[in-house]
Amino acid sequence: MKKKIIIKTNDLNETYKLYKKYKGVRYKNTEFTYEGKNEDIKEIVNVLNKKTRMQRLAYIFDKSCEQVDKKFEGKNICGFNCNQCAVQIKDNSKEINGCCRLCRLQGDNGCKSKNLVCKLFFCDEVKRNYEVIELKDLKLVKLLTRRQRLMLKFDLFSSREEVIMDLYIGIATIAAFREIYTLIKNLIFLLFRNKYERKSNKLKMKYVVFLATVFLLAFFAVIHPIMPLVIIGVGLIEELLIKLNKRKMTLLTQ
Repeated sequence: MKKKIIIKTNDLNETYKLYKKYKGVRYKNTEFTYEGKNEDIKEIVNVLNKKTRMQRLAYIFDKSCEQVDKKFEGKNICGFNCNQCAVQIKDNSKEINGCCRLCRLQGDNGCKSKNLVCKLFFCDEVKRNYEVIELKDLKLVKLLTRRQRLMLKFDLFSSREEVIMDLYIGIATIAAFREIYTLIKNLIFLLFRNKYERKSNKLKMKYVVFLATVFLLAFFAVIHPIMPLVIIGVGLIEELLIKLNKRKMTLLTQ
């Protein structure tokens, strides 16, 4: 039979302290309830009722993404028109897909995944016209450790599953290697892409991407000859872990 604990405080800071107290294994079979009206506290209680670290991280990540989406719901803040953002239109650029033009996750209908730090990237053009939201404004993110929040800031061009796995493993060095591996995959994507690239820019882009890929691998080889292999190995191992957990992680959003 599950033990029940009622969260009675309406003070958000006090709730953060209670979260640290109740998130341990000791309270795994405890059901938490809150009858107040503070929506932020309700969400923290919902996190407490997720009984595995993976479930909690997935909930924090997904709900934070939803909060950013809700902030700009119905607003074309990037000024997209014919697949070009406001900056690309102003500069008469030949590029498309705005900031996502460099990411392998771009698709015909937007991002194929979701990434919190990508959602929180706003260029100067957007900042001039809108009041933007920052990582520190997301209440659930404060439930993460300081290390996890730091890792989260650098997880650009990564899928939802990759970011959550980084947070779950919780080792900054592994997350950094995995991110470098992801950047290499992005460079390879850009090297061979054709459907998102305009013909007049095709050869130039392929040349730049090829040199960037070679330089990146050579840089780490200079640090240590086996470093590129370590980075690729870490990336492949994490990809395997993600595949093994993908079904489970998909169920977390249902």
